[in-house]
Amino acid sequence: MSEEQKDQPVAAADPADRVKAEAEKQEKILNALQAVLDPEIGLSVIDLDLIREVRFDDPEEAEVRMVLTTPFCPYGPMLINQIQSAAEQAAETPVKVTVLPDKWEPPPWLR
Repeated sequence: MSEEQKDQPVAAADPADRVKAEAEKQEKILNALQAVLDPEIGLSVIDLDLIREVRFDDPEEAEVRMVLTTPFCPYGPMLINQIQSAAEQAAETPVKVTVLPDKWEPPPWLR
């Protein structure tokens, strides 16, 4: 390798590789969240449609955006901690959980 090549900055990762890596992390997170159950209803946060989005705006941190079944859910803090823990283990990166003010509607099969 010539001295010129050594001095050149390393090229950024291919955008297609980044998208693929994010999609794989997102799938891992969603699969892990399937095991997180709402303690009152006994169904997973995925089945209850509480998880609205998994984002990777920051390459060093993922964000899980969710809603609660009720605005003052007594199990909300516990559920948020379980979601964060399961997502961090799956993604092997820090995860921020954001609770959205959106109103939760039960999925059609639960009505």
